[in-house]
Order: sequence, then structure tokens, then C-alpha cells
Amino acid sequence: MLKSKMGFVGFGISNYRLLRVLGKEYPSSSFFVSDMGSIEGEPMEFLKKNDIEFEDNGHTERLMECDSFVVSPGVSPFSKVGRAILESEKLFTTELEVSLDILKSKPHGVIIGITGTNGKSTTVTMLSHVLAARGKTVFQGGNLGDPLAGILGETLEYYVLEVSSFQLKWFSRSDPRFHLSAVINIGEDHIDYHTTYEDYRQSKLRLVDMTEGFSLLPVCEKDFFNGKPQQGKILPFSMHGKTDYCYDMGKLRVDGESFDSGELPYEGIHNFEDTLVVMALANLLGMPMRGVFEDLKKYEFLSHRLQLVGEIDGVKYYDDSKATNAHAVVAALKNFNPEKTVLVLGGKEKDETYIELLQVLKGLKGIIVLGNSMKSLIQKMRTSGINFQLAGSMEEAVETGRRNSCSGDSVVLSPAGSSYDLYRNYKERGDHFKSIVNSLAVGK
Repeated sequence: MLKSKMGFVGFGISNYRLLRVLGKEYPSSSFFVSDMGSIEGEPMEFLKKNDIEFEDNGHTERLMECDSFVVSPGVSPFSKVGRAILESEKLFTTELEVSLDILKSKPHGVIIGITGTNGKSTTVTMLSHVLAARGKTVFQGGNLGDPLAGILGETLEYYVLEVSSFQLKWFSRSDPRFHLSAVINIGEDHIDYHTTYEDYRQSKLRLVDMTEGFSLLPVCEKDFFNGKPQQGKILPFSMHGKTDYCYDMGKLRVDGESFDSGELPYEGIHNFEDTLVVMALANLLGMPMRGVFEDLKKYEFLSHRLQLVGEIDGVKYYDDSKATNAHAVVAALKNFNPEKTVLVLGGKEKDETYIELLQVLKGLKGIIVLGNSMKSLIQKMRTSGINFQLAGSMEEAVETGRRNSCSGDSVVLSPAGSSYDLYRNYKERGDHFKSIVNSLAVGK
């Protein structure tokens, strides 16, 4: 689908991996790379070694002279360069779309797409764990970890792909590319990228259009497909019972079978939601449910997702740094007694309304806001009469949480914003929180 001069818009890991693949089929003169930031290290060496034209530290008119574009998902369609690409009416795509087309052109295994506002990575790794436990060869990646372009030379039995709204937005076509898919949940996020919640939601739901077989969908979203060809392949699930795939009174119910969530070595409604989706997908793949449930008891969670870091003087400290939007924080707080919970917020905002979060914040024992980037939420809390304290550093935030809590309470880092105001990523933020808590535990 790509034509003549291919413009690579952004040169992060996904576009770099794809260019290495396409560079084996096309001459160097077929490519032009343009990045808003600085291109360094291995990617820069690759461009120079292969005599590929490029520009960095900004996009120029040279980019728009290309005949087609491979757009990095991080480039918003509503940004200056994003609008220019769309208005040019030239062909555009993204690494994942090209990689899927290449994969489907040769022998390949089952391709499973997973998206959602929260829980994507956990669901992907959880399903991969179940498949690997049964001796299957599995690739897990996409928006999580390695891009698909990096393993196109291998033939595997399963490809479990995390798919983001950014990637889905830049797909040029909604052709079927996945055998199965799941949309875990949809809540406000990335409004700064999509400009409206509806654009974000519609981007997520595009995954269903791209699925040949069944798609798991929250019961509240199934009506979106009423009267459409995909309607017959929608399998609704619910965290409130009343569907073939549901969580009900502590039980995970999958197609007539019931499993006690209390037997799992983890807690949290949001974790049970991911577990339900994994079990439903495994059921569609023909796996024995009791065996799958036993495999899930051995799953190890990814870091920074409501992890218990430690306990000091009877107060438990939790790292939920991955909660970079309000929807994730609301989900996390459902697992705590609000009157015994001190919450640490902070980070770069995403133009969310915070309507649901504000209702939850009103009942908390304490709220600490880290940094000075959450101006919109701070203003809304003041307007709503919600008390909070400011902290200039993570050390100050943890110490304030310690002073404001007592035995039986929980201090939860669940920021509701991206980390880029103070940290390079959510992992660095979570690790800093953990190191402070651990040092306090040792020195108490």
C-alpha cells in the first residue's frame, strides 16, 4: 500500500524496526525520516550507514514531499504535522498496520488484539502466560514492549498484541487483521491527543471492525454495533453478572462454568476484570477452563500496578504509578476503604473532565498532589470543596502521607497523570516511590 517515497513520521522504536524490515526490499532512496526530536544512537547509525535521508529536531516541507507516510502513533492527528498529512490526502499508515499486513501475507498463527483504557498490558501478559504454560510459542508486544515488526521473520503459534488508541487512529483501513479481540474497558484518557472523548472511544472500538472472529466487549458498549455486520460476533462481558462471561458475587463465570476469585493469589476488581477477559479468550481458543484457572494462580503481575510496596507502623504503601488517567485511579480506589486511604496524585494532565474521580475523592481520608502540573484538577477540587495538600517532591509526598495516616490505613500512589513533568516514565516514578518507602521501613 505504501508508495514511492515513504515518509517515516517519528523515528521511535516501532518505525525504526519497520524501516529495517522494509530496507531489505526497497532501495534507500525510497525512504525519508523526519522526527520532532533528536535522532541518536543506533537509529542514527543505521540511517547514516544505509544513506537514508532524514531530518530531526523538527518537521519541514521536505516531509510533505513524500508520497506516503508511516506515522508514529505518538503523533496526534490533530497536531500540525498530523493535520498536514490528513489534508494532503496521501496514503498514511502506522507500523502495526504494515506489520500485520506482512504477517498475514505468509503462514502465521492466531493473532489476538487487546485494547482498553486500563488493563491492556496485564491482560496481554496474563494471556501470554496461559499460552506459554501450555507449551505454545507466543509473541507478546505491539504497544507493550517490542513492536511486531521486530519478529516478522519468525513463525509462531500465537501473537498477543496490545493495541493503543493511537495505533488504531492511524490505521488507514479497517480490514480484518485479528482472529480474536477484546476491548477491556473505555474511560476518559488521552483527550489531549484525541481532542474529544468520542474520538478516543471510536478509535478503541475500531479494533472490533478489524476482527475476523469474536470480539469481547463490555456489555455497556455492545449497543454501539447494533444493526452492523459485526453484531453477531460481539460477546459481551460484565463485572455485574447477567452475561455468559461475567464476574458475580466473587465468582468468575465463563460460559457455564464458575470459579471462585478468592482462590487467586491476588485481589482487586480491575484485576478480576482482566482475568475474566483472559479466561473468556482462552475459552474461545478451546482451552480447558480449570487448567487455565490453575495457570492463573502462577501469574506474576507487572510492576507499578497497585503493588504492595511495604508496611510501616501498620500503614500499607501501594505503588500504582501506571495509573496515568482518572479512570485507572477510580478503579484502584474501589479496592480500599476511602476513610482509611491517603492518595498521592500528580503528573501531566490529559484534558480529562475528572467528573467521576472528583466524586470518589470526596470520601478519602487524605489527598496529596505531587508537583505543580495538575492545575485543572486542583482548581476543580477547590471548587468542589475537596481538601488536599501540595508536595514539591516524592520525598515530601511520602512523608506527608506518613504523617496523615495511622495503623490500618493505606497510602496509595495512583497519580491520574503521566509522569513526564518530573520523571522520564511511570516506572521511574514508581521506583522512586518504592525506594523512599523501603528506606523509611529500614530506618524506622
